[in-house]
Amino acid sequence: MARFRCRVCGREGEFTYDPTRHECPRCGSPNVQFALGIDEMPEELIDRIVQALSQAEPLDDHPTDED
Repeated sequence: MARFRCRVCGREGEFTYDPTRHECPRCGSPNVQFALGIDEMPEELIDRIVQALSQAEPLDDHPTDED
């Protein structure tokens, strides 16, 4: 199950996630946020996310002891 929050109708809740559908399941607005649990994500997607994070540049160029 995935959680959603619509910025147009204000509704939120849970529904069965469909990766081909990118609109509010209640009003059909494209202005909606989805949150998937890790157990809902395909293994290939998790692997790509982990790989991208391991190759990401640091957010700043300052050593952590200078903050």
